Amino acid sequence: MDENVDILKKNEEIAKKISEIEKNLPSFLNAKDLFEKLLVQIEEEFDIPFVWISVATETDFASLIQVLRASHIIKERLNIIDRVTFLNVIGESTKPILVNNDLKPFFKLLPRKKKFFIKSLAIAPIIVNSEIMGSINLGDHSNLRYQPGMDTGLLEQLVSNVSACLSNFMTCEKEASKQ
Repeated sequence: MDENVDILKKNEEIAKKISEIEKNLPSFLNAKDLFEKLLVQIEEEFDIPFVWISVATETDFASLIQVLRASHIIKERLNIIDRVTFLNVIGESTKPILVNNDLKPFFKLLPRKKKFFIKSLAIAPIIVNSEIMGSINLGDHSNLRYQPGMDTGLLEQLVSNVSACLSNFMTCEKEASKQ
């Protein structure tokens, strides 16, 4: 019984932190601003040692890759990966993936010039216009932080809102480039 109460309290705490992050989403000006602030805020709110994004090539997001590479904040937290390799690693699932065992295949998601000591990962696919374009990745030193079977509903909600925000930015950019 006490274990259930502890889980409920933890989930309430997580929900509050996610709510705080989601409140900020409308204030972001563009995709660069979104990811610069989002990655830092996730890291700080949840005390996660490693937070980065992976973006798959061969998608409609080539312009996004250029924008993200230009950011001094994001370029250290960015992994550009070819689409086939990315999908081989995460599969076709649009749900967050939690792993704490046999991490070697997931190392392909790590930024090239950074070395992380990771024992567990949460990988949350970013979906724009029904296409998996990349992921927000969370890594920890502890193999207990992210474990298969844990509820990922709150993380999925957050990334869904981030995806919607990113979709709006990309639509606005396309419209602006037409004019």
